[in-house]
Amino acid sequence: MPGATSLSRASVTTLVSMANKLDIAAKIVGSAIGTLEVAAATAGARVEQGLSEAAAVVSSSSAVERIEKRTAPTRKVLVKKAVKAKKAVKKQVTSATKKATTAKKRASAATTKVSATKKVAKKRAASATKKVQKTKNVVKKQVASATKSATKARKAAKKRASSTTPKAIATKKATRKSAATSSKK
Repeated sequence: MPGATSLSRASVTTLVSMANKLDIAAKIVGSAIGTLEVAAATAGARVEQGLSEAAAVVSSSSAVERIEKRTAPTRKVLVKKAVKAKKAVKKQVTSATKKATTAKKRASAATTKVSATKKVAKKRAASATKKVQKTKNVVKKQVASATKSATKARKAAKKRASSTTPKAIATKKATRKSAATSSKK
């Protein structure tokens, strides 16, 4: 996942925050949709109830037929308007539901990307830590080896120096003796 690793910690935090906000917004939209559906159903029921009551009151009078003829077109118009309003509300509900679902999917995708990025970053950090530790161990071994070599070299030099010193002393003595012998003659 080459694109996911280029996200910084701030970007990851921002994506998580956006995902949470989108989830909250989707819940609010869903709640509003439910409220609209209830309001539309209640309004339709009240209109029908009002018309029924008016018809019941008017039916007891002698002018029922005239009033029914006059109200028939109005009733039809009201029914059409109620049907249109229901359809409009239904469309709005459907649209809002789709938007909420899309928002949830995006939030989920963002959360998945964030998780994947965190895992990749964690693996890389662990790998880098291992490499650093291996390098430290190698350097430590090299330092120990160099220290041993230096100690051996020092001891060998000291040994050589101590072995040449008696020879030099012996040469000096021999030279002195020969000089003393030759001066006596």
